[in-house]
Amino acid sequence: MRITILWLHAIGGIAWIGAAVVFVIAASATGIDDDEGLSMVRRIAPAINRIGLAAMLFIVVSGIVNIYIAGLMRRFSFSNAFIELLALKIAALSAMYVLLTMSWRAEGLLASPDASQARHAARRLMTFNLAIAGCGGIALLLGLWLLGS
Repeated sequence: MRITILWLHAIGGIAWIGAAVVFVIAASATGIDDDEGLSMVRRIAPAINRIGLAAMLFIVVSGIVNIYIAGLMRRFSFSNAFIELLALKIAALSAMYVLLTMSWRAEGLLASPDASQARHAARRLMTFNLAIAGCGGIALLLGLWLLGS
């Protein structure tokens, strides 16, 4: 069960990172300076944000279960390295939460009748999703390190 929960936790993170990267690549490839690209961003941004929200909630729940299982195995006596790495993972997830919140706000601006404001929101979404992918990558690497401590 422990291994299954660990894999599910990692898959949740990979899904969020993957969705963010796909969004950035798709928005970059279509170009948000023309109407077609902006229209595509308007269509997929809500789905990407929902994937991020679902993944974040799943990551939190599976992370709590993982910590509980690790605590049972170690009689809740964690090393300092484990606690420090866990704190860094929580900080990365917190940063991803802030970025996701900012993405939801920027998504609302995509509907603006002012095309320049909508394009600015699309650029912000690209930036936020790139940052989410970076923070998520760090969190995944910390998770691998955490397994060894």
